[in-house]
Amino acid sequence: MDYQIKIDNFEGPMDLLLFFIQRDRLNIYDIPIAHIASEFLGYINMMDTMNIELGGEFVYMASLLMKIKVQMLLPVSDNDNEKNEDPRTPLVQRILEYQQFKEIGEHLGVKYNEHLSHYPKGQELVYNKSSSKRDKLLHNVNLFSLASLFQELIQKLPDVNPYDLRHEPINLDEQISFLEGQFKMNDRLLFHHLMPHMKTRLCIVVTFLAILEMLRRNKIEIEQNHPFGELTLVKILTA
Repeated sequence: MDYQIKIDNFEGPMDLLLFFIQRDRLNIYDIPIAHIASEFLGYINMMDTMNIELGGEFVYMASLLMKIKVQMLLPVSDNDNEKNEDPRTPLVQRILEYQQFKEIGEHLGVKYNEHLSHYPKGQELVYNKSSSKRDKLLHNVNLFSLASLFQELIQKLPDVNPYDLRHEPINLDEQISFLEGQFKMNDRLLFHHLMPHMKTRLCIVVTFLAILEMLRRNKIEIEQNHPFGELTLVKILTA
């Protein structure tokens, strides 16, 4: 199944590194490189499990982190005339620069949205109730936690006999239609209500991609009231 989707949560490897640093409240000037490298490789493996392709820059960053990790394990020379630079220094500088540009970009984005709310005199303002929600489709949820949940579902699947060949008629459009059908009775759908319908690896992966696609189309949003709490899929009502 070849399906590619842009992951807006992490615009690149630097964004992912910054996320780990902020999430774990790490000292950006003293990054525990072994911990960060492990988390970064875990994310790449998780995306591979979910059949989501990452760009080459993620592979390059993974190799860079491993290189830095190896350099930090090498013995330090006792020669006073030799300057021993911390191998993490160039990476820290890049992360700080990225953080600065990201904050500036977010500030400019706020100003841009404020400017969009101004209309010339006499022009009719059409208010769309759903438009105010579309900038925050993931409430207290990020792609990392969502993908982790689906990965746990895959790991909990029972072992299947490799000689037991199965043909499973399922595709992305059908799974989107299935999810849309779940909202007919209620605009809010608890995630655990979907779990009984996901009994195979393929079904879990396609369901994950279907949810991402519905998020991209602004058809649903996901809420989580507290960390590790229940996920709720909420249908976005159109005017």
